[in-house]
Amino acid sequence: MSKFPSLILLVAVGTLLAGCGGGGGKSSSGGVTGTVDTSKVNGISIGNCLNTQDFLVQPSQTELDGQSPAGVVFTMKLYASVAAAQAVAKKKSPKTTAVVENAVVDFRGNPSPYAGAPPAKISQAEIAAIKGCIDKAAS
Repeated sequence: MSKFPSLILLVAVGTLLAGCGGGGGKSSSGGVTGTVDTSKVNGISIGNCLNTQDFLVQPSQTELDGQSPAGVVFTMKLYASVAAAQAVAKKKSPKTTAVVENAVVDFRGNPSPYAGAPPAKISQAEIAAIKGCIDKAAS
């Protein structure tokens, strides 16, 4: 039997449990929108938003592990500022990394969708959904 259905069940149960968690934190600088209140903008609030948009994520306060609607596996880590996120992203491959506001999305390690194709990556529409959830949590 495949481990994949078990993984989905584990992530779904964890996501439901994480939805009961609370915020907490301090203010930090966000993207071009200015200051982001991290008591609202945290991995849990963003993860809950993404889960309503066909993502499947396991959130925590500062990180998310999950899968995009297209099946691309990724991790996302929140940083105190956009500059800090950009500094971390510079050390990673631009082919498998995206900076969204003050978050770094890493999608390395995904297989190619078919022989000879480049590895799967997060689409621009999925990046826009992540940004929308960050912005929604900040409002």
